[in-house]
Amino acid sequence: MALFRSARRGDRLLTWRDWLAAYGAVWVLPVPLGLGMLILAVLWRWPFEALGWAIPADAPSAYIFGLGIVAVFIPGFSWLGLVVSVPLVWLVLRLGLGGWLSFALGGAAVGLLAAAMLGGMAAFAPVGIGVLSALAFRQMLRWLRPAVLNPCATGGPPEN
Repeated sequence: MALFRSARRGDRLLTWRDWLAAYGAVWVLPVPLGLGMLILAVLWRWPFEALGWAIPADAPSAYIFGLGIVAVFIPGFSWLGLVVSVPLVWLVLRLGLGGWLSFALGGAAVGLLAAAMLGGMAAFAPVGIGVLSALAFRQMLRWLRPAVLNPCATGGPPEN
């Protein structure tokens, strides 16, 4: 597994369907994940509330619920980062620099840009979301077209 390398001209191995499937999955994936977290938090608290026991505000279920809410709303804010990343990802794949560390650094850069645009927001959340999204996008590319991320492969037209 290469830190910084992938197939040179790897962008030529991808079709429009591959690009849309990978970006669509990364954009929508947080919603079911967030809903699962919300359900888990509610189910975790339910027995305590049914028994009438007090639950402290800093209970783990409160954090899980908060993260679930954030995850459900991520697609409403992350679309701009995904649009900004399209030319960056294309260039990285074109140059053969699509290693997992390259994607993580690119996700962090887009997250820092988002934090700067939002102003006053702590940078760890957008950077974390950017890194996770970039690595999830890379994994989607690996599932769709494994040759794209193989440093020994050369780019050519996709085989359908």
